[in-house]
Amino acid sequence: MSGVTALALSAAPAYAQGQAQRMDAARPGTGAFYAGDPQAREKERLEEVFGIHLTIPPRRHASERVEINDSAVTIAVWQPSSGQSDTALQTRAVQWFLLGRTQFSTGSRGLFSEWPEVQVATLVFHDVLRKDQKGRRLAAETVVPYLRVKLTRARFERLKLKAVEACVEKDDCAAVFKAAFDEARFDRKGLKR
Repeated sequence: MSGVTALALSAAPAYAQGQAQRMDAARPGTGAFYAGDPQAREKERLEEVFGIHLTIPPRRHASERVEINDSAVTIAVWQPSSGQSDTALQTRAVQWFLLGRTQFSTGSRGLFSEWPEVQVATLVFHDVLRKDQKGRRLAAETVVPYLRVKLTRARFERLKLKAVEACVEKDDCAAVFKAAFDEARFDRKGLKR
């Protein structure tokens, strides 16, 4: 019996018994990303609620973090802007922030229902600009935020989520981006250096 056949046969009982984990159900672990942080458990849970950070170190950039300050939560995501239209980026921000990034995440709905003490949530998309790398020296990096949306609990409670779902389905949430949030800023000027 070849090694490949033996491996396939040994794995078959696990699949038949439903013990193997499906890839779409896998949760990425942050591992040592928040090591030593007393709020690590809450931050990891927030990442699950939004479905935002799907990669783990070392592929995940250090700038992609969740910050919790008193009654405010800020989620920073590296979202490369090149090759993306303004409407596509705004739609992505609306969807990820209000509804969640994946079908298993709940976004702001989950945040405000699970954490009654949180009054303000902010999502920041940024890009990481690298200068040309020469030889073995690491390239210098600059983190440039270009999109920021801020939402209070009071504003969220008045929000019509059916309109959000409709714009996401049409892939055009530019109008919702401007109207749904307490603050919505989008500026690519800093990226064109």
